[in-house]
Amino acid sequence: MKYFIKIFKESIIVVILSSIFGLISGTLLSSNEKILYTIPIILLILPALNSLIGDISTVLVSRLTTHLYIGTILPKIEKSKRMKEDLYGLLITLLLSLCFLFLLGFSIGVISRVKIVYPLIIILIITATVLIIFFMMFFMLFLGAIFLFKRGLDPNNFLIPFVTSLADFLTPLFIILFIIIFI
Repeated sequence: MKYFIKIFKESIIVVILSSIFGLISGTLLSSNEKILYTIPIILLILPALNSLIGDISTVLVSRLTTHLYIGTILPKIEKSKRMKEDLYGLLITLLLSLCFLFLLGFSIGVISRVKIVYPLIIILIITATVLIIFFMMFFMLFLGAIFLFKRGLDPNNFLIPFVTSLADFLTPLFIILFIIIFI
């Protein structure tokens, strides 16, 4: 019961913050409907893209926490060979997944006769969005995991719910900003 109470205490604030991020994200999407409708393929790819970024970030949090607990990285802000390996491995996984998402998304778009306008710009916008968010998350989660771990808290209880909500908010935000800038 003591462990349950610990997890509840550590998670409740983050769950509330995640809910607030979800509301903000929904408001952002609904208030920019017209912008998103100008490029219908984005609407087709966006849910998978949100999932991809959230999943990669969750794996990152899990890897960071595991490294901290088993001692393969120290709870200090410093370069680490292990973190570089994780960065490169997750980046390669993300880029391969993104290529597959493009192939699948554009194929489904063609089959379902969704109008595909500006295909190269769409690829540029989505790739830029994914890379910016990935690097932002990597550094933010690294710092957050170390900060929480040093205070005796489990980074998984805080960062996993937070990062998925943050990714769900940042992905459409950057896509909308890039659509406004490039189109």
